[in-house]
Amino acid sequence: MQIYWEENKVIQVLMSTYNGKDYLREQIDSILAQNCKEQMGVSLKLFIRDDGSKDGTQKILDEYAEKYPDKISWYQGENIGVIKSFFELIEKSDEKVEYYAFSDQDDYWHKEKLSAGIKQIKNMTNYDVKEPLLYCCSPLLVDENLKEIDNKMTRKEKRAGFENAVVENIVTGCTIVMNKKLRDMAKAYPPKFTVMHDWWFYLLASCYGKVYYDKNQYISYRQHGTN
Repeated sequence: MQIYWEENKVIQVLMSTYNGKDYLREQIDSILAQNCKEQMGVSLKLFIRDDGSKDGTQKILDEYAEKYPDKISWYQGENIGVIKSFFELIEKSDEKVEYYAFSDQDDYWHKEKLSAGIKQIKNMTNYDVKEPLLYCCSPLLVDENLKEIDNKMTRKEKRAGFENAVVENIVTGCTIVMNKKLRDMAKAYPPKFTVMHDWWFYLLASCYGKVYYDKNQYISYRQHGTN
């Protein structure tokens, strides 16, 4: 029987925002409702970079940071786009935490999302943190009202591996949970060019470590007119 409990460990969720006021509160609330502390003994911190919003997103971030000062912090960045924004978050992320995750600004996380990722990373390592490790899951496509969209592509068989990673990306960034080794590697070796940030993390982890693709769907991946 495996024991997963890790007292006093921390996962840092890295979120990039840009004109996200319509769905941001619902996204943040679903992150705060994660059960990783109860299930895994891992506390949650949310670190947000705003990419130059002009719709009042910053007021929402101020509201949440004031209400949850021990869990949420954010800073204002210049408009550099989603890829560079997430790499800057990696650059500024907390060196002392054990796990990291990416978040969009407009989805809805099921309460088991982070605990499922942490548990699988621990299974992959057998408590050995020398390898870069990445967990991701299948996203549940939903419309703006969180009603499921019938999309067979998200349910097709996925086989994670470096051979796959060089030709396609099956890793949706907002489903990622990674260990510190992968975060450190990505920080030390940022790409000069990548199609998307999540693809780069998939390439690194599949080449130098391990990737776990979970068929279970722990995130409602919102599709709407302003994605």
